[in-house]
Amino acid sequence: MADESKKSPISDEERQRRMEAHAYARASVGLEGFVLSAEDEAHAERFINGEIDLAEFVRPRAEQTRG
Repeated sequence: MADESKKSPISDEERQRRMEAHAYARASVGLEGFVLSAEDEAHAERFINGEIDLAEFVRPRAEQTRG
């Protein structure tokens, strides 16, 4: 897992861009008949808040759970 202490804060503009991208993606998958799980929403929230970077956000779930 990434070292959280090394993450730099993101700007308000970047946070807004990430929120809009997530809302768009949620709507897109919703149109396909899917609903994001609470775990998926929490993971996206960590990305939106700058706690994780894009590489960690898009990493396959199986790789995220490996110790």
